[in-house]
Amino acid sequence: MALRRLQLGARIFGTVLELSSSGRGVAACRASTAAAAAVESPAGAATRAWLQTQHAPALHTYTLHITTGNLRGAGSLAPAFVTLVGANGKSERVIVGDSDENSLARGTCVTVTVNANEDLGPLRFVNVQRLGNSISDAGTGWFLEHVVVHTPDRSRLVFPCHSWFGEADSGGMRGPLERNLLPQAALERGEAAQGLPVKLSVSGVAVPHPDKVKIDGAKGVNRKGFGHGGEDSYFYAAGKGGVFGMGVADGVYMWREAGIDSGDFSRSLMRIAEASVRAGTADVVKVLEDAAMGAKAAGVQGSSTACIVLVNQPRGQLFAANLGDSGCLLLRPEAAESGASGVVDYIVKFRTNQLEHEFGRPYQLGHHAAADSVDKCDVATQTVRPGDVLVLGSDGLFDNLNDGEIADEVASCRGREEGPAMMAQRLARLAFQAAYDKSRLTPYAAAASEHFDMCYSGGKPDDITVLVGICE
Repeated sequence: MALRRLQLGARIFGTVLELSSSGRGVAACRASTAAAAAVESPAGAATRAWLQTQHAPALHTYTLHITTGNLRGAGSLAPAFVTLVGANGKSERVIVGDSDENSLARGTCVTVTVNANEDLGPLRFVNVQRLGNSISDAGTGWFLEHVVVHTPDRSRLVFPCHSWFGEADSGGMRGPLERNLLPQAALERGEAAQGLPVKLSVSGVAVPHPDKVKIDGAKGVNRKGFGHGGEDSYFYAAGKGGVFGMGVADGVYMWREAGIDSGDFSRSLMRIAEASVRAGTADVVKVLEDAAMGAKAAGVQGSSTACIVLVNQPRGQLFAANLGDSGCLLLRPEAAESGASGVVDYIVKFRTNQLEHEFGRPYQLGHHAAADSVDKCDVATQTVRPGDVLVLGSDGLFDNLNDGEIADEVASCRGREEGPAMMAQRLARLAFQAAYDKSRLTPYAAAASEHFDMCYSGGKPDDITVLVGICE
């Protein structure tokens, strides 16, 4: 042990003598030792990390607002990837819908930030890819309404979608799992050339619930321009300046327990809306306001959903205002794949949102304090073209037939050159048959299965109202 200590002391002593022979060597040793100590210390590590960031490229941050549609089954339990693609490159890929904090629930908006190592330049499109499966059979489809992007230079860009990813839970529609969304400005330039003058040919039918016919002796009343059946009601009328109006209202049956007939309320809404259109009102929200205020001023009691559609025929422009679970489909002919013998299919170009506080409790106008106001309605606009078909209906139609089934029946009717009256009657008949088919997977059964987490099948007997407008 003593020998080892002597050897160690000699090595240290020799090193000191060597360093002391040169002031420069001492300074170098001190500098080297200090640098080494700095690198090994926490402060030195932080300094080194800071120095590294000074050489890293600056990140360009984009803020995205991703809105899921307000349709039954629109939400998804499966996550999705989102990537921005610009003229100068791509952003990082971010995931949404992978936690409760940013879930893709119906009618919600998720906000995320996306980074890019360089300025992406003008954004060309947003790539959205939904993962294939969720943790349960329900909630696999996702209806993306739109993506709004705020760029580093504070510009705001809207990338519309209004389409399904995967198979819809309750609408019978299917879409790809990946889409590239174009910015609104580009779509508007493309759509501007597609909006063409049209002339509408319209007819409607209302069929009351069979129990109301049996017990109360209720009958459907269907006249040119106006009709009703049970608590359902509808109108269609030409206005001024080429504007054509259509509407459907569905009174809430439960008011009967309080001695109130909500059919009076729905009929009042449609009568006043018809008068507003004929008087020249060209603002779809104003028509709905006129109807709601007029029914209230007349002291009519009850409550009702309502969907109003105005079509500016010279401009080929549609305006829709919807409150509740009645609604409107815009169907457009699409040439089938080559070799299909000239068959023309119809696709869903647009659908109004279904507004519900919860499953089975739609938004509704009414005389009571808990009624919803007109400013809660869902408003949309679309271009229309010759060949398009509009289908308005109460939930008696949309609970029992999915959008794909309606589109297929419209295609069949058009193939036989049938007019709107026959088309409305055929759709009402199909909805009636589906309502009493206990084994059928209807939109209502699919939505009930998802809401109650139980397995449901069959349709939902109800009043059924269908309006069909053919654009010529």
